[in-house]
Amino acid sequence: MPDASAPVRDDAVGHDAVGHAEGPPEAPDIRLKPVLLTGLLIVVFVAATLAALRVYRDTVITSPNTEPARTFAGPALQRDPQGDLARLLADQRRRLDSYAWVDRAQGIARMPVAEAMRRLAERGADAYAAPLQPERVPPFGSRGGAASPLPPPGSAAASPREAR
Repeated sequence: MPDASAPVRDDAVGHDAVGHAEGPPEAPDIRLKPVLLTGLLIVVFVAATLAALRVYRDTVITSPNTEPARTFAGPALQRDPQGDLARLLADQRRRLDSYAWVDRAQGIARMPVAEAMRRLAERGADAYAAPLQPERVPPFGSRGGAASPLPPPGSAAASPREAR
């Protein structure tokens, strides 16, 4: 039984069932001469480019008109880092262990950490309560601390322009 998926050919005419004629037979191999010539041209181009770069480097970069590379001294950030750290730690320790005014006008002072801890321990549970502050009540007729007070009753302006 013949294969149903194979194209039907008409051997007498040389056409397949659709009506297309067969083309000339394909060449058995590729032409080697153009491939080798292309490869040779690539190798010659790369060699010429490398030679031109070498000539450029020898003539331009090492010419007597170019300046030699300058060297710069390294940054002098700290001359004695260990001494700086020791002075910083000593200053911090001195501040933690001494009394001093932070803001004399407001009555704010600094005290040694050990003394502050002793005073907090004496207070007990009350040490962590919020400090007592006077209640601030806005004056009568104000808008609760807003920038401008309310006009007195009965004298309210009809528009903002009349208030000016």
